[in-house]
This record gives sequence, structure tokens and C-alpha cells, in this order.
Amino acid sequence: MEAEERLRRLVTLDREDLKHWYREAMQRRLVELRGFRPDLRAGEPSAYDAARAVAQALRGSGGTFGYPDLSAAAAQVESAPDSAVLRRTEGLIEHVRHLASGEGAGDSLGAEWLVLAAGGEGEGEGFADVDTAWQRVSEEHGLDQEDLARRVAALFGLRSADLSIPSRGALRLVPEALIRDERVLPLSEDSETITVATADPTSLDMEMQLYRLTGRTPCFVVAAPGALGRAVAAALDAVATPATVSPPLTTKRVSYGEGVAERVLIVDDEPAARLLARVVLEKGGYDIEEAGDGLEALEVLRTTAPVSLVVADLNMPSMDGLELIWEMRAVEGWARVPVIVVTGETDEILETKLIEEGASDYIRKPLDSRLFLARVTATIRRSEH
Repeated sequence: MEAEERLRRLVTLDREDLKHWYREAMQRRLVELRGFRPDLRAGEPSAYDAARAVAQALRGSGGTFGYPDLSAAAAQVESAPDSAVLRRTEGLIEHVRHLASGEGAGDSLGAEWLVLAAGGEGEGEGFADVDTAWQRVSEEHGLDQEDLARRVAALFGLRSADLSIPSRGALRLVPEALIRDERVLPLSEDSETITVATADPTSLDMEMQLYRLTGRTPCFVVAAPGALGRAVAAALDAVATPATVSPPLTTKRVSYGEGVAERVLIVDDEPAARLLARVVLEKGGYDIEEAGDGLEALEVLRTTAPVSLVVADLNMPSMDGLELIWEMRAVEGWARVPVIVVTGETDEILETKLIEEGASDYIRKPLDSRLFLARVTATIRRSEH
């Protein structure tokens, strides 16, 4: 009877009363989530399951009461591996805190995780933004922000960010607006993950956006806001500024006569891989130039006679195969030179991106000699028509 009466009261509530009731329910969920913190920090398996159970309930109720953002945030906790449950639970606490208080999303930042990392306790007081939260917490606990960044990383089992080595490949995967607005710095990527520096590793909304936009699982590393802001500005300036590449000494396309070998540039940081490709192509009648990475390849293109084709490994230091394509397509004399990318990856999203970014073809490792030679010959023929 009691349950029936409770249900009757709920169905007769008007919209505003229902919102008020739901906020009260969220306060109770908030207390539950905060109560899991000690056991989550200690790595108790039962705490992981308990947090996921509350997230499951929030996912369902969020959909029922018209809060899709809450449902999406709760779903991330529900599906989190053990290593990410604490971090994502803190993000869910932030969502629920806004909902329970009646604030609009983003009106303030509780940053309770930041206080915990600094050694404090208590509920979020509502900082104006991430910068203010870091400044206030570091001052109140007598920490410099770099020390606080290390503590945040330790709290969530993450690494402190090395901001000196952003990959242009990773930068190009994430829209500039998101990098600027969210103050995140993509540092590196592979076929499955993208490593991103952030001052707020609990932001579930940002995590979802990064996954949707890149097709890769975000891996957060932690940086203090000041250093991160400077690194973001420098990285975006570098991407916006064309690479300093001297014009080619000649941009004229060579017309090879009968009996004259066409020239292919092989770009790979592994000497053994270059040797294999050289042997196969020389047996096929091609002249060969070699380079150990993308930067060296640009110099070869600038200082030697034009080539008919570039064969470039995808993963190389200094400048990888994708970055080499970008640089070549930006220089008039090299823009139409076909490029075959050699990759050990089997990711269809990556392969699609290679073609979209200007690769003429790709071939997977390990090289099949006959297929490799056939692809090279076909690509050169297509480029001549």
C-alpha cells in the first residue's frame, strides 16, 4: 500500500513539483557516490560494483525524467573498467551536484576531486572555472600547481603530462574549437587511443566528445592550467603556421622516356624495411632514393631530381607518413606526387583517414613483394593520366 500511495503521489505531481522531487532524490544519490570514495581510492572491488550500480540507476532515471546528459554520464561510469571508476565517478558527482542544486550545467565547478588530491575533504563549493579552482586549492593547501598536478595524477592512477612533445597527427584529429574551449592538448595517438593533456580529467562530457570526434579512446594525462594554456596556444600556432620548407629546386614533372627508370623515394626509419623495399623495386626496374623519416624526405624532395612516387611508413619519429603527406600537399611542386603509405595497423578508420588526407594508396606490413610492386606500378600509371 505504501508503494502504491507513493506512486499515486508521483503521477499527480505537476512538472515543477516533479523536478523538485527529483532533485531531492539526486541529493541522496550524491551522498551515496561521495560515500564510495574511500573504498574506491583503496581499490575495493565491491566499491567498483556499488558505484556502477548507482550509475545504472541514474542512467535509467535520467532517461525517465528527461535528463539525457545525466544518462550519458552515468553510462560511462557503468561501463568503466576498474582503473577508471574513481575518475569517472568524480565526473558523475559533478553532474549530479549541478542537477541536485538546480544549477545549469557548467554554471560552476565543484572540483571536489581537486580538493581530495590536495589532501582536503568536503563538498564542492562552486568555483567559477578550472583556473580559479586550481589557484584557490593550491593556495589553501600550500602547494604549487605542478605539485598539485602530480597529486591529481596519482589520485586517478594517471601520468603527469609532458607538454613538450605534441604530435601534429594527434592535433589534427581534434577540432581546434574543442582544444581551445576545453583547454585540452592532444599529445599522441595510435589506431585505438588518443592521449590528451587536461586540467580536468573528470570531465565526462569532454571524454565523450573526444571519442565521438576521433573514434579513439581518450587517455588523459594531467597538467596544471597555466602550463597547459601556454602549451595549447603554442601548439595551435605551430599547426596554423606552415612548416618551414624551402621551395623545391625544381618542380617540373619529369617525363621519362622509354628505357629510363622512374624514381621512387622510400621513407622508413627502419633500415631493414628500406632495404627490402629497395630490393623489390630495383628488381622491378625503378631507381630508388631513401630517407629515414619525413623531415629527411622533404630535404630529398627539395634537393634531388623529381620522383614519380613516395612510399612512406606511417609511424616514424620526427615526422610520420601522414604528416609528410600534409607537407607535400602544401607545396605546389609536390602536391600531385602520389604517396603510398605502408602501415602495420589494421584500423579501417585510420585507413579511411589516410585516403581522405591525400594518400594515393596504402599497403599493410609485412610487405608481399609481388603485391607491393604491383601497387607501386599501378599508382604511378594512374598518376600519369
